[in-house]
Formats: sequence, structure tokens, C-alpha cells
Amino acid sequence: MSLPSHLSSIGYIIKTTRIAKGLTQTQLADEAGVRLATISDIEQGKANFQINTLVRIATALGYHIDIRFVYPTK
Repeated sequence: MSLPSHLSSIGYIIKTTRIAKGLTQTQLADEAGVRLATISDIEQGKANFQINTLVRIATALGYHIDIRFVYPTK
């Protein structure tokens, strides 16, 4: 079973932001307090993760999470 495409998008954003900030996966994992394998799996779109993990990673990257629900127009 494949994971939803939004997980790949989130992983891509995390990876490109991490690289732009000059961090290794190990450094980001240490800053966020998560396992290196977690960062790797998320960046590859292979992991379904809890929102608190995403918040920890975003905080370590210097960002906050702003969730908006957008209703489709029909």
C-alpha cells in the first residue's frame, strides 16, 4: 500500500529546507529529538508520522506549523 502524496510533498519540503540551512539529517534529528531513521523515512515519503513529530522537525528548522483546512469548491 502506498502512502498519500502529501507525505512525499512534506518530505520534500523538509529535505530542501534542511539542505538550505546547511544541516545534515543527523543534525536535524538531534535538534528535533527524533531518530535519524525517522528523518530519512519522512524525507523519502516513506513514513506516516504524528503531528508532534512534524512540529518538532519544523521547530528545529526554525518554522512553525500553520494548518489550514481548505474546502473544495464544487
